[in-house]
Amino acid sequence: MPKLRSDFRRIGLALCAGFLVAAGAQAQTRTGAGSTVSNTFTLNYSTGGFSQPQINNTASPTAFTVDRLVDLTVTALDPSVTAAPNSTGNIVRYRVTNLSNDAIAYDFATANGSTTYTPSSVAVTYFIDLDNDGVLDAGETLRTYTGGSASVDVSSDANVVVIVTSSVASGTADAAFANLVLTADSLFPVTSVDPTCSVSTCPAGTQIVGDSNGNSLNGAAENVLLDGAGVTDAANAGNYSANALITVVAPTLAATKSVNVFSSAPGSDAACAALTSAAPGNQYSVPGACVQYVISITNTGSGQATTLNITDRLPAQVRFIKAELGTSTSTGFADDGNVAGTGPVLTAPSAAENCNGTSNCLANLTDAVLASNQNGQIRIWARIR
Repeated sequence: MPKLRSDFRRIGLALCAGFLVAAGAQAQTRTGAGSTVSNTFTLNYSTGGFSQPQINNTASPTAFTVDRLVDLTVTALDPSVTAAPNSTGNIVRYRVTNLSNDAIAYDFATANGSTTYTPSSVAVTYFIDLDNDGVLDAGETLRTYTGGSASVDVSSDANVVVIVTSSVASGTADAAFANLVLTADSLFPVTSVDPTCSVSTCPAGTQIVGDSNGNSLNGAAENVLLDGAGVTDAANAGNYSANALITVVAPTLAATKSVNVFSSAPGSDAACAALTSAAPGNQYSVPGACVQYVISITNTGSGQATTLNITDRLPAQVRFIKAELGTSTSTGFADDGNVAGTGPVLTAPSAAENCNGTSNCLANLTDAVLASNQNGQIRIWARIR
């Protein structure tokens, strides 16, 4: 049994050692551009049992300069969003990650990829995402970006959230789309970690160009572009691009108004109000006849129609009987959650009245929405005077 406990101790030590190695690997960071890596060795030996002078390179260590690795990625935090026609401030966010071993400034450029509509009023803002949550928090500064300029310096392994806002023109069709491409290009920073940088070799705000003369082990850090290829850029060019899809979601409404004679002689207002379809036989629009008006709204688009307001004032030649809502689909008009109270609200005279065509006999629908693929109706009964 003691041997077994000893084995457990060995296993525990081995696991702890493994955890320490793993933790050490995770804690590694990139060696900064321009750093000098210096190394020496010693050789001790004997001959005939007598120690000989040590051989070493202490006086002239083996050294090299760490070059500038230029690498980055751009990903869309909002890869697919929807927008309405005549809308402004539509947001897509991108994350730019500095995978270089130096601080880097960036040029942010937007472009349209495959599109069926062109976003307008495109504007760019950004912030250094200190906690990497993609959201502007206290302590993080939102900055306005001007095209062709340089961002603030971004430290190695830091993330930048780039926010692109745009507008959709009025009348843009349902299902129209735009692929909005953001490209981040690497620029020299204002403050580099590279001690070999100078104003002439690392001019702040200018594009970092890859070295083409072969590696020099010592001296100034050389620029090595090792970025991948994004959606529109080539690999090893110091830039990276990603796209976000904006799809227009809009209602497509068709509205009609029809009239049908339910009965030539219903006999009374109450009898007219009770009719749900035309009586048998030929019915004529004679004085005293009962008619039904139907205002029918159908939404064949993918977006919901909101803040609906439908009014209908009956002409002076009829007598209003009643009004109600109807549908030929599952739900018809529904409550507009952005309006106080419970909808839909159909306002109409509370009792039968003779219409004058100007100030009474008004039916009005408010606090209503009409979802995609739904039909809503206002049905009004009247008698011809």
